Amino acid sequence: MTGSWPAFRIPKTLAGIALASMLFVAVSSFRCAVSAAEEPPVSPPAVEPLPDLSADLQLTAIDQNGHTSVTTAHIYRSGKLIRYEYRQADPIEVVIMDFGTLKEYRIYAEDKIYFETSFASRLSRKAQQEGLIRLEEHPDIIQNRIVLREDSLEGHPSDIVLLIRTVKDKKEFGAEYTLRWEARDLKGQALRVAYHRDNLALAIVDFQNLKLGPVDPALFQPPTGFVSMTPF
Repeated sequence: MTGSWPAFRIPKTLAGIALASMLFVAVSSFRCAVSAAEEPPVSPPAVEPLPDLSADLQLTAIDQNGHTSVTTAHIYRSGKLIRYEYRQADPIEVVIMDFGTLKEYRIYAEDKIYFETSFASRLSRKAQQEGLIRLEEHPDIIQNRIVLREDSLEGHPSDIVLLIRTVKDKKEFGAEYTLRWEARDLKGQALRVAYHRDNLALAIVDFQNLKLGPVDPALFQPPTGFVSMTPF
């Protein structure tokens, strides 16, 4: 494998240092393994769908200077449908994203209106990386999944996995490296995900208070009686 390896910037917080260091060591170990072999081992991707769930989602971004920003939301998931409820806002902000049709709905309950827009397919790949929807095979992407060790997170026995995804014939752009804590008793659902963003900030996604079970399909549609304000 050729191409550049990511430049790691270590954030100046204890949690950031620990996760960034772990990500760096995992990638370095993978680099050594690749140097010793013609092709890295490829694990078959999981094909079992992720279960429907509700959870508290926390996204923490830590830059190289230690500045931290935190975004929280309560989410519901069913297949490729995600409903975000930003409950710290007043009134609560609701965003529904359909990663199957690449449609987004922003709902304003007080005014009983909503807006419908389309979003780029790259956001679907990011949602896969962050554990929001199931990882999918793609003919132009080489995917390597390496189990580093066992762990426990939120009381769930988990595997810490280094996931490497590389675009075929474009390795000069580097690969995408992600650490995932995948719960064995939750059908492989990621409970924590850590990766470097394009701006070199360390992003940490945590799923907390996670509950499995059917989700009301009505949660993924604008409420009956709401008026679409989509201008086109």
